[in-house]
Amino acid sequence: MWNPFKKKQEGESAPQTAAAEPAKKESIEERLEREIDSLPSMIKGKLKDPAIKKRFIDIAKRMEKDGVDFKSIRQMKKWMKAHEAELKAEANGTTAVKIETVVHEGPKIGRNDPCPCGSGKKYKKCCGAGK
Repeated sequence: MWNPFKKKQEGESAPQTAAAEPAKKESIEERLEREIDSLPSMIKGKLKDPAIKKRFIDIAKRMEKDGVDFKSIRQMKKWMKAHEAELKAEANGTTAVKIETVVHEGPKIGRNDPCPCGSGKKYKKCCGAGK
């Protein structure tokens, strides 16, 4: 499986001299542009679309932020599985909504208790009718 962030073999990279400046860390965009020719044709074709390319880079940045080792396919798959719902929600154009439990304050009203609205009827015959 292709890994966009793997290091090139020693013979493929440009030789560095002893007096060369310390290598600065490449951004994900730079690594992708450098290795775009080694991508499978299906992915290479889809990355021509700027929206897909931006999404690909955004996901890679989030993985990098979470400390995923790009050399390990297993870690990348584990991260993708853990964030699957979130990624699908983003792909659909929505954001992941966290559902909160409703907590009612105060005493629970029983069916046969007087209605809290003050009508004098039982709750089941007044405000609780139809529930």
